[in-house]
Amino acid sequence: MVIVFDLDDTLYDEIDFVKSGFKEIANYLKDEKYYNFMYELFESEGSGRVFNKLINKFDLDVDINKLIEIYRFHNPDIVLSTESLELLNFSKDFKTALISDGHYIMQKNKFDALGLDEFIEYPIFTDFYQTKKPALKPYQIVMEKFNDEKKFVYISDNPKKDFKAVKELGWTGIRYKNRVGIYKDFETDTDYEVEKREDIINILRNLSNE
Repeated sequence: MVIVFDLDDTLYDEIDFVKSGFKEIANYLKDEKYYNFMYELFESEGSGRVFNKLINKFDLDVDINKLIEIYRFHNPDIVLSTESLELLNFSKDFKTALISDGHYIMQKNKFDALGLDEFIEYPIFTDFYQTKKPALKPYQIVMEKFNDEKKFVYISDNPKKDFKAVKELGWTGIRYKNRVGIYKDFETDTDYEVEKREDIINILRNLSNE
């Protein structure tokens, strides 16, 4: 059995990356008030145009592309929860992979900051392969890597795009309904749905015994 993970809002809460990025920008601009503004705006309106509004609000003499660069490419202050560590430690008895969308360097920095190389045998950052979910390609790359395996399980928070290929390729899907994630209110169309990461272990244990 191959256990394949999503990254953002699955193995860690993406809001922690957002906070880390905003703190890095506030440090660059040398005033904590900028962090408070960005985070309050993010909470009320989401991620769109946060940096534009920051520049306009405070009449900042800074290139927005510089802020985007800092946010995307900083070394994030993020950690794995106890539940994620338990899940990853359980998964060590199986083949493991990861499929994650997003800018390659940004996602790789997250992967490294979380120490996932200890647990994930074969990470796929879709941007590196010039593709993204829900395309079949990243999933097929995993299947080619582990071509001696018959059972593949994908664990993700995103029911909008992450499980389309799963269903088409005959994988098993486990949706983690992250209560602080951006997809928490979307309906699930996959095999399993859980609200606690620790419940995923029970499902994996049962699947491995089938």
